Amino acid sequence: MPIDPVFQKKRKKAGIDKGIVVWGPVDLPEKLGIRGINVAVDWDICEGCGICVSVCPQQVYEWRETSGHPTSEKKPLPARQSDCLQCFQCENVCPVKAIRVTYGGPGWASAVLLLMFAQIIVGIGYGTIFGPYLGFESPLYVGWIISVVSLPFWFSTLIYFPKKGEPQEGKRFVDTTVLVDSGLYGLVRNPQYLGCIMLMSASILVSQHWLSAIIGIPISVWLYTEILKEEKGLIIRFGDDYKRYMQKVPRMNLLLGVMRLLERRKTEMKVDE
Repeated sequence: MPIDPVFQKKRKKAGIDKGIVVWGPVDLPEKLGIRGINVAVDWDICEGCGICVSVCPQQVYEWRETSGHPTSEKKPLPARQSDCLQCFQCENVCPVKAIRVTYGGPGWASAVLLLMFAQIIVGIGYGTIFGPYLGFESPLYVGWIISVVSLPFWFSTLIYFPKKGEPQEGKRFVDTTVLVDSGLYGLVRNPQYLGCIMLMSASILVSQHWLSAIIGIPISVWLYTEILKEEKGLIIRFGDDYKRYMQKVPRMNLLLGVMRLLERRKTEMKVDE
């Protein structure tokens, strides 16, 4: 029987193992529970074959001794689960389906995202209600335009993935098993990230406040580093298909993406003729 896809809803936390959450029930040495959150391993199912350890490109796992357990004397602990690229290699090759990988990141990422939302809402709200801090009107209007244009990009995952993606059973729609490359994903490879950065830029232009810039610029840089990390996992997950996609569609350069799309459309029209 594979790992329960909704174990976090059905099980209670039974402790912490080297910073990794343990989900009960636990009754040593026969019953060990599940270790991890976005990378989770059911130690009661795991047979300790080590395939997951060998295929992981990020060395997420480390071995732990589990003497006396009926299935194996050692288990892989997802000790560095925050480094996971969501390539799903370990989950796919596990012979007993003891691993579940979901989208996740460092524990502090949620706090950064909340700060990002605050920067966007407060910055745009401040500039709209009280006027720009520096009093320049042209950047204010540009910021409003950018904020409106960015909204489809901001919601791109919600718009395209439920229709075009194919998540595995029990997985969220973002964990698609097929490459989504149409719509806004035919213009840039990371439209949601682009939308976030555009909205933070709009917040800076509308508010023209130094605090908005201090918050928005570092978060924008962090988001870009997250893109680079995520794309490593996508290359592993989709292989040559994603490499071809990378050659066809730019990472976040919207102008270049439009130009390439027009070139493809022009080529397709010539072929049809």
